[in-house]
Amino acid sequence: MKRLFIGAALLASVLILFFIVWNGRQDAARELAPPEEQIVTIYGETLPEQPNVLLAIDPSSQTILSHLYEGLYRFGKDGTVEPGLVEEMTRSDDGSVYTFKLKTSQTLNGETITAETFVNHFRTLADDDTNSPFSFFLEDVVNGKAVSLGTAEPETLGVTAIDDSTLEVTLERPMEGFEEILAMPAFLPQPAIGEWTALDGNGPFHIESMDAAQVTLVKNENYHAAEDVTIERVVVRTETALATETNGMHPVPYGTDEADLESWEGKLVDIPRSGIFYLKPNVEEYPFDDVEFRRSLALAVDREAISPKLARAERTTERLLVIDETEANTTVDGEAAETFESVKERLQQETIEIELLSFVDDEARQIAQSIKQNLEQLDELIVNIVELPLGEKVRKEVAGDYAISLSGWQPDYPSLRAYLTQFETDNVLNSSGYADDTFDRLMTEAQATESKQARDEAYRQAERHLLEQAVVIPIYQAGRTYAVDDQYEEIGFPVIGPSYVLHFSKVYKK
Repeated sequence: MKRLFIGAALLASVLILFFIVWNGRQDAARELAPPEEQIVTIYGETLPEQPNVLLAIDPSSQTILSHLYEGLYRFGKDGTVEPGLVEEMTRSDDGSVYTFKLKTSQTLNGETITAETFVNHFRTLADDDTNSPFSFFLEDVVNGKAVSLGTAEPETLGVTAIDDSTLEVTLERPMEGFEEILAMPAFLPQPAIGEWTALDGNGPFHIESMDAAQVTLVKNENYHAAEDVTIERVVVRTETALATETNGMHPVPYGTDEADLESWEGKLVDIPRSGIFYLKPNVEEYPFDDVEFRRSLALAVDREAISPKLARAERTTERLLVIDETEANTTVDGEAAETFESVKERLQQETIEIELLSFVDDEARQIAQSIKQNLEQLDELIVNIVELPLGEKVRKEVAGDYAISLSGWQPDYPSLRAYLTQFETDNVLNSSGYADDTFDRLMTEAQATESKQARDEAYRQAERHLLEQAVVIPIYQAGRTYAVDDQYEEIGFPVIGPSYVLHFSKVYKK
């Protein structure tokens, strides 16, 4: 028996080695397409709208800008944050001062990117006159919040150019992991703003042409790592061609016929994104001011019934912190019908009627209807759906003029905190009326914690507190599916930030 076991183990090892070698040879056998064929074509994308990195909020602009410029950090081919222009990063003994040694970098037109370039950019980002929606990124930097509020001059911001290649950033308190937010598009060095075709970037590509139908990028030979960039040209087209083109890269629209996907000759890539959709009750409105009533709704939501209504890459979730890779107990205790009956008895109500605010969109309509069916399983609960155009819905929600909303949140930076600040008592984004000393204390303690691991654990506790009180009822995580030509390799798909990165991509022969 022992010999049999050893023989089987040896055979398994040989087979494993064979498959490793075989796969290696298969990869090695792939031949790169010649330079003139190193072209990535992307169909069905919207064109960028805002060429100013400090103001660009639409995904298309952030994605294109991330290819025209390179900042201190960037998103790598596996979607994680990695050094861009940073050669070396060190922290002071007390952890509050970050020092960045920079690589040599020039723009397309030969302008050198220096530490002073970043100092000026950080100051402009924080300045209240800029009115950037991303100025809050710098609130952990010395005087960052005061500058953004207009109570301190931009020159007082805690950023200093020690010399041309050394940038120093001083934080209000020690904070491990601060550098991760520096990969976001708002931190891309942009010495001058102009029309799209006139932008003078230091990134791997520059814009060759742009019209109402497409934007064309070509390789920037002045990029500091140009020798590592294989792609010569990127063509982004507004034309949707999933059903007619068997090459290129295509975002798959919601509701795409499965037959179209089955006939696709390339590969389908499902990309989770940082966005989260949920039910958000207005806790100042009756009966949502009753925590047990909110819990009965949270317990009644059947995510399995909602799942078929979602797009291919979207996933139901019980988490608010959907980018958190650490498992957390987020289950709300109790039984829906029993909890709801006790609420009706206490409130002396035989029937409870509520209004669910949603928006005009095919997917949202199906999900709202599914949620209505879930919730109306509770005896004598009536759910009326009010569907409004997105802009009007958002205005009502921001004004607190709603009862419960099918809402969503797309965090602006890679931190668990980004999901939670909207529920802090004094936060300008807090439209749900929630005010809770325990939650605020957890958020304050987390922000004052240097260790990223300990800080994230405090944020998980804050998440748990929100879920226990049913202040937010998570439904699903956003995602996007791409049909990708099998000639294309090493396309990066970050969870947050730009939709894709092509710095490392390659086109192989068929």
